[in-house]
Amino acid sequence: MDSEFTFWDHISELRSRLISIMIGVMVASAIAYGFWEKIWFVIAYPLTKQHLKVDLIATSPMETLMTSFKMSLISGVILAFPWIMWNVWRFLAPALFAKEKRVFGIAFFSSIIMFAVGASFAYFAVLPAGLAFLATYTKGAITQNWRQGDFASFISQFMLAFGVIFELPVVAYVLASMGLITAGGMWSFFRYAVIVIFTVAAILTPGPDPVSQVMMAVPLCVLYVISIGICKIAQKKSAQESAV
Repeated sequence: MDSEFTFWDHISELRSRLISIMIGVMVASAIAYGFWEKIWFVIAYPLTKQHLKVDLIATSPMETLMTSFKMSLISGVILAFPWIMWNVWRFLAPALFAKEKRVFGIAFFSSIIMFAVGASFAYFAVLPAGLAFLATYTKGAITQNWRQGDFASFISQFMLAFGVIFELPVVAYVLASMGLITAGGMWSFFRYAVIVIFTVAAILTPGPDPVSQVMMAVPLCVLYVISIGICKIAQKKSAQESAV
C-alpha cells in the first residue's frame, strides 16, 4: 500500500480518473451515435422478432432525435464499462495490500463479465417473454401503440438494471473475502432478503407494473442463493490462506 500519497494527491488522481471516464463515455457515445439506427433495430428486436401487434410511434417532432441521443448515451456507457472499471481499479489499486489487490482484481474483471451476462439475460430471456405478455394482455381488445422514447427507455433501463443486479455474486465474494459477511449470515437473512429484493426490483424496474418487477425479483432471488455458495467458497479460501 502506498503511504506517500497525500490527501490532495488522491483528490487529483480521482479527478484525473473521473475525467478519463467521462472522455471514454463521450467517445463511446459518439461512436454509438453513428450507428443509432442499427442500435434501434437491436433494441426493438425482442418485440419485432415475435411479430406482435404493436406499433412503435413518435408523438412529437423531436422524439426520434432525442431517442437517438438517449440510445447513444446508454450504449456509450455500456461500451465504455470495461474502461470505467479499469479506471476505478487503477485508482484503488495503489491503496490496497497484495491480498486485497488479488480480491479486487478478480472482482473487477468478474464484474465486467457479470454485467454482460445480466444484460444479455434480460435481452434474450426476460424481455421477449415480458413484452409478449404485455402486448397480448388485452387479447387484442385495445390497440397497442407504444411511444418510441418510452419503449427505448424501457429496454435499455431493464438491461442496465439487470447488468447491475447480476453484480450481486461479485459483491458477495468481495465482502466474504474481507470477512464482512458469512454464508451462514446470508442464509439466515434470506427471508428478509426476499422482501428487500422485491423492494429493490420495484425501484429499479422502469415500469410500475408488477410483471416487470417479478421478472427482475425472481432472478435476483436466484442470484442471492448463488451468492451464498460463492460466499462459502470465499470463506473457505480465506481460512486456508490464514492457516498457511
